[in-house]
Amino acid sequence: MKAKIIFIIALLIATSLLYLFGIFNKKDSNQFDTAVINNSSFRISIADTALERARGLSNKISLPKEEGLLFVFNEIGVYHFWMKDMNFPIDIIWIGEDYKIVYIKENALPESYPEKFNPNQPALYVLEINAGMVSENEIKIEDFVFLE
Repeated sequence: MKAKIIFIIALLIATSLLYLFGIFNKKDSNQFDTAVINNSSFRISIADTALERARGLSNKISLPKEEGLLFVFNEIGVYHFWMKDMNFPIDIIWIGEDYKIVYIKENALPESYPEKFNPNQPALYVLEINAGMVSENEIKIEDFVFLE
């Protein structure tokens, strides 16, 4: 009986440590619903398949002010974005694998298509938000992005 109690306690401690260090707490990209930069929160939708990333915000009429679309890529790279079939301007934020902002394109206009915007450093994520939100929220390169 004493051995069972010790085993259960050891199992609880081990499980707690694994949870604490993130082994059981890792989220896949579909579980993110918020991006926090400085003191600003954005409710996010996720584009983590090739089709979703290709579609992006194209053909949408608008985006609510505190919302965004997070592109999640399978590997770090230099990802180009354009404004094909866009109906409103956006700010585009490239985020490295360390969750630091590596590049920002403010006020990308629909009429800029077919111009492509791309970072000068590789990224793993790209966040699209309404134009003006980068400036309004004082978001800058090297800020951290917390995905929750």
